[in-house]
Amino acid sequence: MIHDATKTIGEGIPVWPGDVEFSMRTVQNAGFSSSSVTMSLHTGTHMDAPRHRFQQGRSIDSYAPFIVPALLQCGGSVKGKAVLFKGPVTEAEARSLVEGGAVLAGTASISIDHPDTTVAHEMILGAGIPVIENLVLDGLEPGEYVMLAFPLKFRGADGSPVRVILADSLEHLLPGVR
Repeated sequence: MIHDATKTIGEGIPVWPGDVEFSMRTVQNAGFSSSSVTMSLHTGTHMDAPRHRFQQGRSIDSYAPFIVPALLQCGGSVKGKAVLFKGPVTEAEARSLVEGGAVLAGTASISIDHPDTTVAHEMILGAGIPVIENLVLDGLEPGEYVMLAFPLKFRGADGSPVRVILADSLEHLLPGVR
């Protein structure tokens, strides 16, 4: 089965306090609709690049799309995998991701950090590992998935909205391929 783990962006979507709220404007031109949006790059399901916390950190356009194994709240080796949480990440969990060789960290929470701390952002982004926040993980069981995550290539940006797809197996993505 394939799961879309991406929040729908629209009017009223919650944003981090102080971020630019989402708005969309549509105009008609020669019989065609053309829409523009105003929003923070950290709206909805989005990927934080290290530049989000560190001015000299990697920007979002330096990352290729992610097509990787993903662990949702389960044990095992994290090397080369995305690791997904339904809530914020503790300092010990962040350290485990960095030391274990995870390539991406994600959460269903609005922030990977617990309130009143930035330690998870600092440790994970400081290691060059991007973070996805605001995932939709409702109804998904703990286990291993195949993750596809596609951030937009904003030159020099600290983050981007991202479309995230989780598949139960590679066969669910490519039927007939073994």
